Amino acid sequence: MKLPVRLAAILGLVTIWGPTVAWFSGTAHAQAPDHGSHAAPTALFTQESAVGIAHAMTLGATVFLAGLVAFATLVWLPASRGEDADQEKAVGLLCRWMWVLVGVIVVAGLIELPLYAVRASGDTLSLGLLGEALFDTRVGQLWIERLAFGILTAAAATYAARPQRPAYRWVAALVASALLLTTLTRQSHAAAEGGFLPLAADWLHLTAASLWMGGLLGFPILLVGPLR
Repeated sequence: MKLPVRLAAILGLVTIWGPTVAWFSGTAHAQAPDHGSHAAPTALFTQESAVGIAHAMTLGATVFLAGLVAFATLVWLPASRGEDADQEKAVGLLCRWMWVLVGVIVVAGLIELPLYAVRASGDTLSLGLLGEALFDTRVGQLWIERLAFGILTAAAATYAARPQRPAYRWVAALVASALLLTTLTRQSHAAAEGGFLPLAADWLHLTAASLWMGGLLGFPILLVGPLR
């Protein structure tokens, strides 16, 4: 039994991180400036590619965070009724991973925002320039909202995961995760189009993707943890 479980966990992790690494590589290659056939190797990793990778990390962490909340609420909790000890251990592990993803959002923002400020202004980085990028630009304001909703999502899930907490308390975490996904929609092409229908379509697309990706991450976490 142990071998199939380990193989399933490894397959799940490869399914998640394989396309992610490929996407990062494609982003870096697509955004790298064309210096001709005699470009120096040191020019391969550019400021633009660093911004693209940091933003991709933000997107991935946000969608995985919302997805883990949905996975815990809609899949794991109903499926593990009657096994209080295992359920508490598994949900606690999922909540710890939620906080890890919040940390990824913080780190990615600390990389993306300074690079965005320098690239947009053409000036050298300073506290004043970083403050302007953080509070006076849409990118900075949405990052602040995303971080706030991310912390709220993880905190609500952690609170709901305490022993003897009724299951309906997870609704607050689901609502917070839904608001978290709106920060991505408001920074998408749908926001540039304007109108309710493009925004709603993009948000529904993100929600469906998060439900799928939450399962892809949640099952391997449990297979190498409590279900081992």
